Parts: sequence; structure tokens; C-alpha cells
Amino acid sequence: MPRSGTKLLRDLLNRHPRIGIPEAETELLPDWALRWPSFGDLEQPRAWSAFVEAVRASAYFVYLEEERGIVVDPAAWRLACPDLTMAGVFEGLCRLHGGAPEDGVWGDKSPGYLRHLPLIWTLWPHARVVHIVRDPRDQVQSAFKAWGKDRVRGAARWADGIAEAEAAIAEHAQNALVVRYEDLVAEPEAVLRRVCGFVGVDFVPQMTVLARPSENLGDTTGSTQVVADNVEKWRRTLEPRLQRRVEALCADGLRTYGYPCRHVGPQAHLPRGERRVRQLRDGVGLIRFDVRARGVVGAVRFRWRLFLETGAWE
Repeated sequence: MPRSGTKLLRDLLNRHPRIGIPEAETELLPDWALRWPSFGDLEQPRAWSAFVEAVRASAYFVYLEEERGIVVDPAAWRLACPDLTMAGVFEGLCRLHGGAPEDGVWGDKSPGYLRHLPLIWTLWPHARVVHIVRDPRDQVQSAFKAWGKDRVRGAARWADGIAEAEAAIAEHAQNALVVRYEDLVAEPEAVLRRVCGFVGVDFVPQMTVLARPSENLGDTTGSTQVVADNVEKWRRTLEPRLQRRVEALCADGLRTYGYPCRHVGPQAHLPRGERRVRQLRDGVGLIRFDVRARGVVGAVRFRWRLFLETGAWE
């Protein structure tokens, strides 16, 4: 889930000379999977050019162009692809924008792919998935502080995501590694050694210190150090009533991953009607967050595109 330490983990991994992960989240694989046949034979130059133009409307490319001033280079992208299948084209994109060496490990950090692990393992049967989990009480509070996101809906989404990921991982246990955010910040070297062993590279000491600040929205904004005490803030910042509701909605996951849980009985569920109302409020809030940078029309278009691409409507 967003605000679970995914940026921190990515940036620490990117300190390894043999690992390259793009600095922006692609989040476009589910959309590609739905539309791939319509792109035609990408071996044909016209089809490749049309494909690049079509996907430039994706939130990923819009973000790169508007926020980073990076425009995709069709020729460089094509040269980076091992082949022009969906798997090969995506790998080429990640290698191009992540800077992975030819014989190195490429990857992607997209929280939305939590819900699409079966697709990932269909495309890359031997893909290594690192699933980072954070105490949902801190996760929802962090998302609320960053974007004003609804904490009750966030808790329900955390619980759904955990359950969905567990089901997919159960069928690919040898290709998945679960890491707790709290363990990463408490013992970064130990956790990074596990991740390095998992993906088949040697640990290097420089991985424990960031080259530049990873965070731009949270309490660790501007820090190049791993902040060990950035945990259990919910105890003093999350209202008792919300603590109880989040714990009730996330009880199964809290217990599974060793977090304290005071909820007694089975896990609660968020009614469908209430979930949709809270989802609508979140959508409006995210558009408001983007308006200053993109204007009203740009913000609506960007968020709607990302909503469709990630399959959040399902």
C-alpha cells in the first residue's frame, strides 16, 4: 500500500550498482494487459510509433513529462527491449528509466501491483516480488497526512490488499519475500541482506544510506538516514475511536504480521455503500491535491487515467 515504505526500500535498493528501479511508479501493467492485442505487431515501425503515442497518455508518462521534464525516447526504449512482447517492452521501459545494467536486476515499485501479482507471475514466471507491509494504523495516518485520504477506507483497502497478496503469494512462495517496514527501519542492513540474497546479488554497505532524501511528504522529509523511530506514531496521533475502527477492519492482518491488536472477535468489514462514499471523497481530495500543479482539467484527467489503469474501479 502507499505510505508503507516503498520509496525508502526502492531508493536503498537503487544504491546497489547492479539494481535499477525507476524513480516513478509505472502502474500501467493492468491497462496494458487489457489493451495489448489492440496495439498490433510492434515489430512494424508504424505500430511501434502508434503504441508509444497511445501509452504516452498514461499517468506514468504524464507524470514524468510534467513533474520531471522527461519525454520518452521511442528509439532508446525500443533498443532497451529484449523483445517486443508485453513482458519485453515493459522490461525495456524499466531498464531504460531505472538504469539497470545489462546483466543487472531491473524492477518496478508500484503499490497498485499488490492487486495484480497473478498477472506479474504470468508475464515473468520467475519474478521476485518483495511485499513490504506496514502497521495499518501508521499507514492510514501517513496517507491522511500526505493527501488527506480517508483512514477508514484506507484500513479496508489495507485488509483487502493483504488478503489478495497472501492468496497470490501462497502459490508462488519461493518467489515472494515479505518485509515489515518496522523491521527495515530498525535493522536496515539485516533486511537489505535478506532482500539481496532473495534477488541474487551481494549486499554492499552503501545500501544502508540514501544518496538523497527519499521522502517528500512524510515526517522523514529531507532525511538521508533511515529513521528508526518512525514507527507506532498512531499511538499518539490517531484518535482512539479511529484506532478501534482500523483495528477491527485490519484484525486478521495485524495478527498475521505480529502487530498488537486489541480487537476481539472476527475481522469487521466496511459496508459497500459506505466504502463508495468514502472512495468518492478520496477522489475529490486527490484532485484538489493536484489542482495547483495541473489545473482542474489536468488534475481530473490525470487521476481518472490512474484510476482506470490501476484497476481501482474493480
